[in-house]
Amino acid sequence: MYCKVYKFLAYAMSVYAIASIFYYIRTRSIGTPFNDSLSEKQLEIKKTSSKARKDIFIQGIVLGTASIYFLQPFNTC
Repeated sequence: MYCKVYKFLAYAMSVYAIASIFYYIRTRSIGTPFNDSLSEKQLEIKKTSSKARKDIFIQGIVLGTASIYFLQPFNTC
């Protein structure tokens, strides 16, 4: 089996990474007017939801890492 990383994909990932860093830097000073307007009860709901989504994302990372480790789909690259 022959495989290679396509230049288009590498460039697309690089552009996405640069755009993400740029966005992070530019939006640090904007503030969070929507978040600032939330009540204590709404903030608690947001915190609970955020934790659940974080836990699901971490489970996905663990599942993905285990799958890659056991299946080794790019072993021949």
